Amino acid sequence: MAISADLLDAPSRPVTPAELIREVVPDQPVILVGPSATWEAFGVTAWLEERGWSWTHAADAERARWLTAIQKVSLVLVAGDERTVWRIVEAIRPVTMAPLVVLARPAPAAVISLVGVGVDAVVDPTCGAEEVFARVVALLRRSDHGWVPGVRYLGSDGLRIDLWAQECDLHGQPLHLSPTEYALLTFLMTHPQQALPAHTIVRRVWGWLPSDGKNTLRIFVNRLRRKLDDDPRKPRYIASVRGTGYRFVGNVSEMGDEAETTMERADVALLLLQSLELLATTLAGCDTVEECSDHLLDALDATGYADAMSVFQLKGARLRLVTTRNTPAEWVASVSDGVPLSPGFASAASVLSGEVVHLGDIGHMSRQFADTAKRVASGGYRACLFVPIVGEVSVWGHVGFVRKARQPFDPTGTAYLRAACEVFGLALRRCSASSAVADLN
Repeated sequence: MAISADLLDAPSRPVTPAELIREVVPDQPVILVGPSATWEAFGVTAWLEERGWSWTHAADAERARWLTAIQKVSLVLVAGDERTVWRIVEAIRPVTMAPLVVLARPAPAAVISLVGVGVDAVVDPTCGAEEVFARVVALLRRSDHGWVPGVRYLGSDGLRIDLWAQECDLHGQPLHLSPTEYALLTFLMTHPQQALPAHTIVRRVWGWLPSDGKNTLRIFVNRLRRKLDDDPRKPRYIASVRGTGYRFVGNVSEMGDEAETTMERADVALLLLQSLELLATTLAGCDTVEECSDHLLDALDATGYADAMSVFQLKGARLRLVTTRNTPAEWVASVSDGVPLSPGFASAASVLSGEVVHLGDIGHMSRQFADTAKRVASGGYRACLFVPIVGEVSVWGHVGFVRKARQPFDPTGTAYLRAACEVFGLALRRCSASSAVADLN
């Protein structure tokens, strides 16, 4: 969170709510729970859009429970009559520890009861959106819940680093790395597919320059390779770059922390399975690629887990847009001729490798995926997820997801989106088989 310097230089001048929150943007989305007309009447949606806060809407308690179970959120705002508010609070407080604010003017006894069941603040909405959010920002500052951005996990081809716990595992088995080995692997993975000079690696990992830096680096790289079972002649992870240094060869996925929840994992799994079952049932009635694609994006858009999404099909040497949701017209125009299978596009990388490409902030990957970074940033998006769709014998295309929040997609939500794309792939194969039978007849 940032507060401009002029506020610090003029303490005697009254500080307006607008100045206090001018530069604050939470890293996870805000969930608005209650009738959409209410939020518009309070001026909340206009306020959020004007300041670039990422948000999504839940009309009822069931939908709010789903949205807060599948992802981390910065804040939950609730509005409605007394009975509705109680039902919503009871549904979502067991699912998330994010600050929960009720916009209402209840009697003092009701305020005490709401606080007792987990509401963090009750704010009178008639005071105006500026004062409402001044109070909200103060609450977020104290809770520190909305200001914890960033990547927790780095993953590539069965290798995963937990940056918070400083632990590493390979295909689910823990790797016992020394602090220096861990620092070296982390530095390489945060600069994937870049030829890094040996002196740069030594300076960043050791913090000083050993008398024989290159030899020291070589020794530690060889130790890492042995622990990773990585053949330097056919590297999966670390490749030597003659005359330069080393390069991490794989695509690296960046993931955020798990969605915070005190709810039983079985309950979360049930919510996810019910959603996938409904999607599969809906797709079973589709006969064409376009129908399948539209139903998939309708279902995923309804979850509110991504701000925009698109389906692309591989045709020849280019990816062609099939359908999209919530994407700017300028972006749609930019892909009207398709996306080439070029290393500069993260979507192309997902199709060429057959692996998920997951970026916490595309701006940090501008060197690796320059073309994607330019197009995604133009829409104000940061986190990206590209999931390849595998056909019977090859990759059919991909589904891309983007969000404006700096918080990467977390493992729970990512697993759900991948499962939904697998269901979509099965539906496409069924459509293809039906079409082939029809041609024979």
